[in-house]
Amino acid sequence: MVSTSLPSVSQSPRRYYHIANGWTDVNISGKIAGKFSWQLENQHRRQDMQGAYKSETTTGNPYNNLNQHVFRPFIHYQVNPTIRISLMPFGWIGSNRFAEGTPFAFFSELRVSPQVILTQNLGRLRVDHRFRYEFRWLGKNQALNDKSFVYGGDFSETNYRERFRYQAKLTLPLNKAQMGDKTLYAQAYNELFLNMGKNISNLHLFDQNRALVGLGYRLNHHYSVEASYMQQTIFRFNNTDKNNVDLNNILQLNFVLSNVESLFKKKASH
Repeated sequence: MVSTSLPSVSQSPRRYYHIANGWTDVNISGKIAGKFSWQLENQHRRQDMQGAYKSETTTGNPYNNLNQHVFRPFIHYQVNPTIRISLMPFGWIGSNRFAEGTPFAFFSELRVSPQVILTQNLGRLRVDHRFRYEFRWLGKNQALNDKSFVYGGDFSETNYRERFRYQAKLTLPLNKAQMGDKTLYAQAYNELFLNMGKNISNLHLFDQNRALVGLGYRLNHHYSVEASYMQQTIFRFNNTDKNNVDLNNILQLNFVLSNVESLFKKKASH
C-alpha cells in the first residue's frame, strides 16, 4: 500500500493512496400500510491504517480500525411500480479521523435526506436510478474513547454541508428468468457525489465516486445475502499541494431482511 503519483491536468500531479476497507451492512425493511413502507440500514465500516500516507503503518487487515458507523432509517412511498419517493428523517453517522496512519479523533454527523428512485425493467435486467440529497450537520471532534455502542456526539458546534448523490444500479438474475426464491443475481452500480450549497469551490465540487460489482443470493421472500467489491474514490485535495485522492478497495458484505411484518405473522400462526 504505497502512494503513487499519476499525471493529471492540474498544476500538481495527483497522489493516489490505496486503502483496504471492510464494510458490513444489515438492511431490514417492511410494510407499514398501503403504499408506505420502512427501511433501517445499519452499516459498519472498517479500514486498515490510513497508512497509505506512510506505507510502514499498514497492517494488511481491512478490519483493523473503525472508519464509520452508519445508521439510516427511511420511510418510503411507492407512487407506482416505477417511482418511489423516500425520506430519511434522521440519520446518524459516526466517523474516526485519521492522521499519519492512526485514528486521532471521533466525530458524529446528523443527516436528513429526501430521495427518489426511478426503476426500469429491460427484460430480465432491472435498472434503478437513485437521486438523493443530503442535509448534513457535522459535530465537533471528540476523544477516541469518548464513545459507546450508541455513540451520541457533540453538536454544541456544527459544520453544515449539503451533498447530491446519483446512483445508477443494475440487477440481473442469473439462474432464473426473474427474481424469486433461490435466485442468484449479479449487481453493479456507479454513484457520483457532488458537494452542494454555498461557497463550494470548483476544486471541491466532486466529493467522491463509488463503483461496485458483486453477487447476491435471494433465499426467499425474506432473506438475501450479498458480497461485492467496491472502489471508492475520494477527492480530498486537503494536503499542501491540494492533490491527494484516496482509492479505497472495499469488500462489502450485506445481509438483507425484507417483509418483516409477514415473517412475524408466520411465526405467530404456529
